[in-house]
Amino acid sequence: MDKMKKMGLLGATALIGAGLAALSEERIKDFVKEKIEQGAMSKEEGKILVEDLVSETKKQRLNLEKNIIEKLHGTIKMADKELESLSDKIDEMKIQELEAELDKMKSMRKAND
Repeated sequence: MDKMKKMGLLGATALIGAGLAALSEERIKDFVKEKIEQGAMSKEEGKILVEDLVSETKKQRLNLEKNIIEKLHGTIKMADKELESLSDKIDEMKIQELEAELDKMKSMRKAND
């Protein structure tokens, strides 16, 4: 697979991960703010909870990105091998066709001599 296409896939994965993390962080902050307003926790407890949850979310996002990238690399390697194999088969078929054409031309030449 073309290197630019590979980088495009990996870059897209990173952007998706970053977008999900930003969305999750905003939701965490909203949830904690709501709990503080309800009196379920203090501002200090809320701050600590946000930090802990955001940190855990980032760890999970990084693990997810790592897994996706590993899967993409594996898929790309497999596709590259399949492409190489198909290319070899095409080359072999071309050689066989050319050999058959050459044999045909030799037969026609013998028939004309």
